[in-house]
Amino acid sequence: MFTKSDRYITRQVLSVALFAILILTLVLILGNIFKEINDLLVQRKVEISFFGVFIAKLLPVSLVFTLPWGFLVAVLLVFGRLSADQEITSLRTAGVSLYRIAAPVLFLGFALSCFCFWINSSVSPRSKKELKLLLYDSFKHDPWRLLDPGVVQSRLKGQQIYIESKNTDQSLQGFHAYQIDTDNPNSPPLGYLYAQKVTPLRVDSTTDRIDLRLMGAYAENYENNRNVHGGFIGEIQPWILPIEMRKRGVLRTSTLDNQQIKELLANPPPELTSARLKAFSFEVMKRYSLSLSPLAFAIVGIPLALSARRKKASSGAGFSLLIAFSYFLFLTIADEAKDLGPHVSTFLLWLPNLICLLIGLILFRRAAKSA
Repeated sequence: MFTKSDRYITRQVLSVALFAILILTLVLILGNIFKEINDLLVQRKVEISFFGVFIAKLLPVSLVFTLPWGFLVAVLLVFGRLSADQEITSLRTAGVSLYRIAAPVLFLGFALSCFCFWINSSVSPRSKKELKLLLYDSFKHDPWRLLDPGVVQSRLKGQQIYIESKNTDQSLQGFHAYQIDTDNPNSPPLGYLYAQKVTPLRVDSTTDRIDLRLMGAYAENYENNRNVHGGFIGEIQPWILPIEMRKRGVLRTSTLDNQQIKELLANPPPELTSARLKAFSFEVMKRYSLSLSPLAFAIVGIPLALSARRKKASSGAGFSLLIAFSYFLFLTIADEAKDLGPHVSTFLLWLPNLICLLIGLILFRRAAKSA
């Protein structure tokens, strides 16, 4: 039965959790925006309205981490205050056990774990894929931005472009173009073209091409890693640069939801190696493990908050934050240890949940026995 004290504790935890999640999500989103703002706003000259869509797509990706962390903060603050104000003592004096006091928060942690699983397995992967497409589409509206100086442009299919500088009249200085094998992008280039100066003849996103005028051009063709032909051409007009984007992330583990991964593993493409297939299986397992973090944090956070307040020290809260940091650290280590074998990586994935469960049960038992 949901008592008045259950509603009170649940309301306190929810209100603090929502505030903590809002602050943490805002910090994480602003960090990503500041990381991309120079590239998006200055170099690509996207409109300010673009950032509204960018934030909307980034929000589910951020919630994967901020939701369990914010819930942990709420559990620590609320139960620490309840203990300091002797409200926990009053409830226990009235015959309510510590397990019964914690029951609504543990149930809330389970509900948030289910919500996290929905985000991790479906919403976040789709948002990551849409974020990549959103960044690619920002080029399509103004393809001339694909020729920004100072960076190796590898988004174009079959091409890698490098521009040394751009003049005030929009002409390019020091144009380097490498022809890449689309079937094997990591292989040596098939050809090379250099132009001392390049001016645009036609830039139109509807035609999926940029027509350029190359001056002081020099070209080389390669075969079997050998220079078989090369020489100065002088001027080329027009030189057509296709702006078809190279397809990326189609089979990235982070951009496929669980249903898509399940279908892929049931009927794997022939080009995928066994190692790549294991990476997809690992990604699904990682999402299951990460989704349990709210419940794991509730189990370990409640007794630690009570212990910290009773001892008049911050050791319990500090220890809980250390566990939360270690939780995500273990997931990162497990991700890096995928090559060590499925048993090692799976053990590392579930280890933080097991640690939280074990420590939480021990501390719960000690707290329940204390007067």
